[in-house]
Amino acid sequence: MFELRHLKTLHALRDSSSLVEAAERLHLTQSALSHQFKELEERLGTPLFIRKTKPIR
Repeated sequence: MFELRHLKTLHALRDSSSLVEAAERLHLTQSALSHQFKELEERLGTPLFIRKTKPIR
């Protein structure tokens, strides 16, 4: 099940060029955002973004 924080994470990642920028928008550390994003991908059972590109896709 999605939580509001997951939707906020997806929105910030969509509008940002990097995980660092998205984390700043959400007032989180990059590490905290990465853990939250990993949890979301595990819940859904699929990768959502390609992280090694800039901007993330």
